[in-house]
Amino acid sequence: MELDVIQNRLAFLKEAEKLKNVMRFSHTSNGRQESTAEHSWRLCVMAMIFADQFEQIDLEKTLKMCLIHDLAEAIHGDIPAIMKDQFPAKHEQEKQDLDQLTECLDEHPKNLIRSLWQEYEDAETPEARLVKALDKLETILQHNQGINPAHFDYAFNLGYGKKYTQSNPVLKHIRAILDQETQEKIKMNIQIRDEKLADIPSIFNLTQQAFAGLEHSSHTEQFIVNALRNSGQLSLSLVALSNNRLIGHIAFSPVQISDGSKGWYGLGPVSVLPEYQGQGVGTQLIHAGLEALKDLDALGCVLLGDPAYYGKFGFKANTSVVLSGVPAEYFQILPFTARIPKGEVFYADAFNATA
Repeated sequence: MELDVIQNRLAFLKEAEKLKNVMRFSHTSNGRQESTAEHSWRLCVMAMIFADQFEQIDLEKTLKMCLIHDLAEAIHGDIPAIMKDQFPAKHEQEKQDLDQLTECLDEHPKNLIRSLWQEYEDAETPEARLVKALDKLETILQHNQGINPAHFDYAFNLGYGKKYTQSNPVLKHIRAILDQETQEKIKMNIQIRDEKLADIPSIFNLTQQAFAGLEHSSHTEQFIVNALRNSGQLSLSLVALSNNRLIGHIAFSPVQISDGSKGWYGLGPVSVLPEYQGQGVGTQLIHAGLEALKDLDALGCVLLGDPAYYGKFGFKANTSVVLSGVPAEYFQILPFTARIPKGEVFYADAFNATA
């Protein structure tokens, strides 16, 4: 083999290595984002272990297609399946990226990669249709297995890739199992009630675990909850249980507003054990907590958090109400009446607790 051919193939491999750094919407079973390279690897394993159920399939060709189906993402990254409708030019962009990525190769590997990628995109051959189906199934499997963000939409799984996974009895059976897992994620039986004295140690531990891996956390949330309780300012404290195990907690405490408005409360911390995050536990706690606040004749609630997540509960940033030292868009309010206060918000001193 000529030296320049070897060098060009190594140059291609160096560019392809970038796929290891392309993050997908899916998360792994320990909560970190999955890379596209990892997805491609498990797709190959999946194809290999189910190959005996598809004897008419050329396994070598199928595995090669699994390896390169997302290779073009090494250049411009992954577009999450849930957002693909927002990118109608995705196919053209990936084709252009694949051509760029393989341009340095000699004719044989270049033509092989490009032709396999196009075959996958066309989805007309048995191998391409199988890889399409397994690609969707592996994604759903990862969605169900991963520790996902709190706002993760498991319901998306139920319709994803149906047209590819219904063409074969084995694929249908795999899909049925994964759909059942998805339904269990969506419908997990959660009981929510007021905290009891015996819950206090468990609340401390789960709060500590819930925030342990979060970069934006002060890692003092467990001390804040205790300080609120000890100072009589834990106005509302709800826990979530699954199979009699305490898996979530939410706290509400009174806030002061500089214009003298009364009846306003702060939401937080809200905590869910890491292995239950992304399964709707936090959502149920927030809904239950807001309804319970209204029963306390509260006039509204404030919080500091992600607008994309808390917006679905009706929270919005409002320039009339501010929290010093934080970006305005992250401090949000939810009024329960038509009246909106005007002034600076002050949380209880317990939020300064560090032990």
